[in-house]
Amino acid sequence: MSYNTLISATALQQEINNPKWVMLDCRFSLANSNTGSTAYRHGHITNARYAHLDNDLSSRITDLTGRHPLPDFNGLVKKLGAWGISNDTQVVAYDDAGGAFAGRLWWLLKCLGHEKVAVLDGGIKHWQQQQFPIKYL
Repeated sequence: MSYNTLISATALQQEINNPKWVMLDCRFSLANSNTGSTAYRHGHITNARYAHLDNDLSSRITDLTGRHPLPDFNGLVKKLGAWGISNDTQVVAYDDAGGAFAGRLWWLLKCLGHEKVAVLDGGIKHWQQQQFPIKYL
């Protein structure tokens, strides 16, 4: 089964070690751009990679852009490939902000034509409430 909108914590837990699945931690704070990566290091879903809003999901800011301009899609495709994402990969994005940052990754992948991408319903907070495992660096 593939997921293309939301996925429950229970469904993700059942696939956590599936090599055809990639989880991306998208936690971020507009007030402090290091908050998300620090949170990732202090505990994330097993096998998840970290996707930084400024560094991975946006382009460089110029005088002609807003705060988080769309990334260069060729560069994004290379980054996704380095994270192990191919056309066959089920991607699950999550954050701790009600899906705001995970939703951006979801939308970017949809723009690229990637259908198998879902946001974790309830984010990492719900994952932890279910007492599913967290990996610490």
